[in-house]
Amino acid sequence: MLEYLYTHKGKYYSGQGLSYVEELKKRRLHPRTFPKKDLLCFFVQTPNEAEIQQMAKDFDVEEKYFHKFKTEARSVRYSFDPLIFGMTDYITEENGKIHIAHLLMVIKHNVLLMIVAEQSKYFKELFDTVIDKAKKRKLKSEAYILYEFLHQDTKENYDVLESIDDRLTDLEKNIISHTKEEKSMLQEIMSQKKYLIKMNKRLWTSSKIIFTIKKDLTALKLTREEQGLLDDIYDTLMHQIDLLETQKETVTDLLAIYTTTLNNKLAEISNNLNIVMKKMAALTIIIMVPTLIAGIYGTNFHFLPEITWKYGYLWLWGFMALAALSTYLYFHKRRWI
Repeated sequence: MLEYLYTHKGKYYSGQGLSYVEELKKRRLHPRTFPKKDLLCFFVQTPNEAEIQQMAKDFDVEEKYFHKFKTEARSVRYSFDPLIFGMTDYITEENGKIHIAHLLMVIKHNVLLMIVAEQSKYFKELFDTVIDKAKKRKLKSEAYILYEFLHQDTKENYDVLESIDDRLTDLEKNIISHTKEEKSMLQEIMSQKKYLIKMNKRLWTSSKIIFTIKKDLTALKLTREEQGLLDDIYDTLMHQIDLLETQKETVTDLLAIYTTTLNNKLAEISNNLNIVMKKMAALTIIIMVPTLIAGIYGTNFHFLPEITWKYGYLWLWGFMALAALSTYLYFHKRRWI
């Protein structure tokens, strides 16, 4: 879906689709030679082949860039003149999940193209907000439009970071309360660490592109005010990178808590096993004492003192019971059983 906004002789015009070609022709305008005092902006979601071919032709941009940016792992700059770069963006969906979006930016003097690789309600609303602000504030600079877009978009990163904070808090509760298996918790901790490292790299590369623009290292020439606005975006990205570093430290702390908790659990199991073995050893000794006595009296010697005694049998049972009881009391006193 292609939406466009342009100014001409102080008036603002907007529309959808490839109708911009005929509309510009009516006013004797062309994208490549657009008047310097006017502004031409495109907002495109999932462009089809016809739209890609037309934009590539009108703005002298190779078609490969319209396809390549969709698969980039992180933000990347393709060209200085015109300034072409792809950005990886983070948005929170309605179900609370974090989604990675890919954007392509093409910036020439008084011309701005913003292309998203997929249909998104978030970007539709964002584009509409930028268009409304442009009309109300009568913005006539591609740098101002870019700022308005990035300003709204980078604020969304704070919602993403807050969502990650909630995940880490839940993960910490699960680690402490043992509500999940150790293996799944460890996998989740490592997954969060890997995710934060990737996000850190992506925000860092995005900040480098903004730094390149605001330092006039591209063909796009900025006023001092426009440089100040992009400074604000750059500072926001750097602050978010600092927050990510804090979250990475939190994940490291969670890993330490997990390791400590696991060690404590293993120590508890080992201690319980030692107690069980101690009790079993004590019971074995208790049983062994009367067994020893019975073994002595079970020998095949003819002359045993108690063998002809009337109460010899009862005395033997009493002696074995007393020996077993004495052993039990001794172990009980030592708290071995």
